[in-house]
Amino acid sequence: MSKSSKHLHQKRTITAALAGLYLFGVVFGCFIIWAIPFFKNKEDLLEISLNKGNEVLSAGRIDEVMIYGMEHFMVNERGQLISHQTAFLHHSQRSEIRALYSDILEEEQLFIPYFFLLDNREEDPIRVFGIVIGTVMEGPGGHRFVSILLRDLPDLDSTMITYVTLYTILFLVGVLFTVITFRKERELNRMRRDLIANVSHELKTPITAIRAMAETLHDGMIKDQPTKHSYSQKIIEESDKLEQLVLDILELSKLQNNRTDFKKVSVFADGFMPPVIDRYMMLCGDLGITLDTSGLDLAHIPTLYTDTAKIITLIETLMDNAVKFTGEGGTIWLSNQISSKYVTFCIRDNGPGIPPKDVNRIFERFYKADIAHNSSGSGLGLAIADEIARGLDEKLWVESTYGVGTSFYFTISF
Repeated sequence: MSKSSKHLHQKRTITAALAGLYLFGVVFGCFIIWAIPFFKNKEDLLEISLNKGNEVLSAGRIDEVMIYGMEHFMVNERGQLISHQTAFLHHSQRSEIRALYSDILEEEQLFIPYFFLLDNREEDPIRVFGIVIGTVMEGPGGHRFVSILLRDLPDLDSTMITYVTLYTILFLVGVLFTVITFRKERELNRMRRDLIANVSHELKTPITAIRAMAETLHDGMIKDQPTKHSYSQKIIEESDKLEQLVLDILELSKLQNNRTDFKKVSVFADGFMPPVIDRYMMLCGDLGITLDTSGLDLAHIPTLYTDTAKIITLIETLMDNAVKFTGEGGTIWLSNQISSKYVTFCIRDNGPGIPPKDVNRIFERFYKADIAHNSSGSGLGLAIADEIARGLDEKLWVESTYGVGTSFYFTISF
């Protein structure tokens, strides 16, 4: 069986199981609703039937004694029908009820649920869900009297309709919740598999490089000192990458599992941002990149309420990303816009931009867009930044035009 066929078979099986569960719930619930008054009132209803029969006997005739419907039979000692009387029972069901009298004579009692029509309004018969009660009494002259009375169960129809309606709503809500949970669980399983695969891939490269260069040095294949120094330097660099990757994975894990404490305090933007800007101003100068801060107005930003260390990590991540994708001669612009509840910062560059198919996935773990075949970085930086924004109850989003540039926006509340 192919994968698609197996998936379709599973869907059909689940659908059939849900349909069966729903029908079982409806039928079982309606049965319980009917059964409670049925068994609760059984003795009383049988007593009513017996009393009504005695009333007819004492009157010396068969009379219309029930308002919901009835069949009264007088039979002799050989079981032969002497007379009968019908009241209010719809003509389409009289033969059904009359067929019961022989069973009642044999069993002495009858008590069953029944759907019946009443023709006390002949032009518009009423369908009722109730109970058929049959009793037998000894009459005069050795005759026996069979009384079959039909009683409805008050408000049973409306109760069942209400139950089915509520059960259907709750069932659909439950199915929806189950589907959402199932999809989330399946997505988590996919993310776990991807995480293992990505971590293995990211760890393999530096480990392989370190091993190869270490073996080369160990085997004495490099004789001159400058080359040895170069190999040693590369081993240190790859070790640093490996260490940073492990630290990023641990940090992201703590953020996603709510094991990181966010300590918000009141701070001024012109207190913690200038050192960060100065550091990147020097870095951009060394790389031949222009860092334009004319759009920043830190002095007029009200007191912010945030975790300074975490927000600096977010800013540095976005700045590292902008520097990485802005080549020599490019420009990075920093700006801010103040609103009533927060300030929105923007880090914009005129790099290659992000392909449209990658924009919505740019904050996923280990996801790296194929921009000019770039393979540097672990693909965890933006995922960490996104988790920091979520932990601080801030917003972080990206806008990009492929071939023109990219803008990252984030908010900091007052």
